[in-house]
Amino acid sequence: MRATLEYIKQKFDEYNNLMFEGKLKPLPFKLSNAKSFLGAVFFLREKNPDDTWYYYGFVFKISTVMDLPEDVVEDTIIHEMIHYYIMSNQMQDTAPHGKLFIEKMQEINRKFNRNLSVTHHTTKEEQDSDKRVQQHIICVSRLKTGKRGVTVATKSRLFELWDAMPNFPKMAELRWVVSTDPYFNRFPKATKPGVYFVPSEELEPHLKDAKELIKQGNSIRIKK
Repeated sequence: MRATLEYIKQKFDEYNNLMFEGKLKPLPFKLSNAKSFLGAVFFLREKNPDDTWYYYGFVFKISTVMDLPEDVVEDTIIHEMIHYYIMSNQMQDTAPHGKLFIEKMQEINRKFNRNLSVTHHTTKEEQDSDKRVQQHIICVSRLKTGKRGVTVATKSRLFELWDAMPNFPKMAELRWVVSTDPYFNRFPKATKPGVYFVPSEELEPHLKDAKELIKQGNSIRIKK
């Protein structure tokens, strides 16, 4: 499922009463197209005179990029509610998922038979559900170890990456292509050299419609 604003608000109210004694104040809810997170509580903070943080300006966001099982969406909402609970009460945790977060998470898992975790590892099926069509500029590489890999470039860093990737450790060969295949939506946009390894048999079908790129002076264009 992909959450709606109505669904998020409904679940927030339900879990607020059930797990947080109804003490969490309403806050803005927004849907997101981000693929870097399933959910997040955005906030502002200022330093107190005693070097602790004062948190305010909260916004609750849930990503709708992937089609997820409902229990995963529910757990994501609860996960972010724990963050909101800690920060809105001006509690000072040891880390983003520090001692206070872990204690509250374990309490909820125990009392309400949930499966909350610090992170959610997306399945291949969830990744495949991201069908957005968008342009990706990709470095397709093979290392001296024989491993195949891809680097999906952040466009603002394309020229830097183009020059840097040949010097990546154990690089054997590479080529740059442009593709709109939704398969590449799952890879983070790179701002510095790095390779995500992909089996050749998985990668090749998604490159069949890709167009090779060449660099000429200060321009990068499709090879004719």
